[in-house]
Amino acid sequence: MPQNRLIIISLFLVLFLPLSAKKRPTVPDSLRSLTIDVHGVSITMQRVEGGSFVMGATSDQYDRDTYTDKPAHLVFLSPYYIATTEVTNHLWRTVMNEREMLDLSGYPEHPVSFVSWHQAQEFIRRLDSITGMPFRLPTEAEWEFAARGGEQTKHFRFAGSNEADTAGWLFPVAGQWTHPVARKQPNEIGLYDMTGNVAEWCQDLYGPYELSTRPDPCGADTGSFRVVRGGSYDNCIANSHLSVRCWYEPETSVGYIGFRVAMTLPNEPTKQVVPDEQELTRKVRLKGRRLHFTLVPGDEPYYISEEVSAALWKKITGFNPPEKEHGIAIGMSPQERVRFAELCSRIADKPLSVATLAEVDSALAKGVIAPPKQPKRQRSVRATQRSRKTREKLSPWAELIGVKIKQHDDPILQDFKGDANEKLPLRLVLR
Repeated sequence: MPQNRLIIISLFLVLFLPLSAKKRPTVPDSLRSLTIDVHGVSITMQRVEGGSFVMGATSDQYDRDTYTDKPAHLVFLSPYYIATTEVTNHLWRTVMNEREMLDLSGYPEHPVSFVSWHQAQEFIRRLDSITGMPFRLPTEAEWEFAARGGEQTKHFRFAGSNEADTAGWLFPVAGQWTHPVARKQPNEIGLYDMTGNVAEWCQDLYGPYELSTRPDPCGADTGSFRVVRGGSYDNCIANSHLSVRCWYEPETSVGYIGFRVAMTLPNEPTKQVVPDEQELTRKVRLKGRRLHFTLVPGDEPYYISEEVSAALWKKITGFNPPEKEHGIAIGMSPQERVRFAELCSRIADKPLSVATLAEVDSALAKGVIAPPKQPKRQRSVRATQRSRKTREKLSPWAELIGVKIKQHDDPILQDFKGDANEKLPLRLVLR
């Protein structure tokens, strides 16, 4: 028996230890979360692994149109650290002089507010001198990536939840004042109050988004307003999803704006190699129109296009697509899709092909493209059949006056018509 046990233990070590070694993190556990002491007050900094994500108006955020967070675009970020909570009154008073702060001694765990962007910069300068650490404000891209949960995102509308009151303090539940930090549910990577309580200053100058985004973007090159993100106790739920952008003059000092700190270690142990700017997106010109392609990273990277519009289909083929929904061409047969890709390749003189389902799924999983919009609600079988009978009765009378009544397809028969992929939007791939 002892020999048998020895053999079993040996087999276990041989078979499973190599597998467990592969799963070891590339960063030591001691660097995944840092606790920094500031004269007896602790700051917890959570590591956010670098990665790619689609920033802005993705379909998981909301349905209504806006303009400040469009277009949704791919962003690459290197690893960084961000504070798990907003800067509190207690921490502010510890770093700054008493006379430079309103008397909020009764609310030490509430986030500091009535702080301008310039005052936040002065706080960071003094914090750096005390700790010797390179603190700063997070960039807007870093803020949104962290709020979405980084690479662990579950695509919630708010930070860590689809329920606003679970994620943070918002109007009207919050009332008209701040609340102690870290009382609500954290998001996927352990950050608190990324939704609500106080809105947060970012480092960036405000400017409109561009489809082609620089790696580790840091905002507009020029401007006079600074970005504020996250919503506050004064915001309603409809205006507090994670992609919402606000901007204020840097001198602004109001009760619903505060901040949290971020930093990048100078000797980053796993500094991510981010593609050059020109490698993130491609634009293919097709008969006066541009089709935008976005990089899908991986062992065999490729570029995937936006959904082919009905207008582009007609421009290339000379014919309207069989169907369209939200301006997107659908209903084409597999042969028609391949022929379209061949025509585009010939016009652009580039190797274009139809995106396979596996390529689309990979782009979706990596956050490069947003999920398609939900299709319109289909009519029930009974309602369609009842409508068909009514239309059949009216058709002879309608023909007498020259009116043709459209007959809807029976939903029972729709499953037996054509290829299911014909209803999917068409995307092209460039390698």
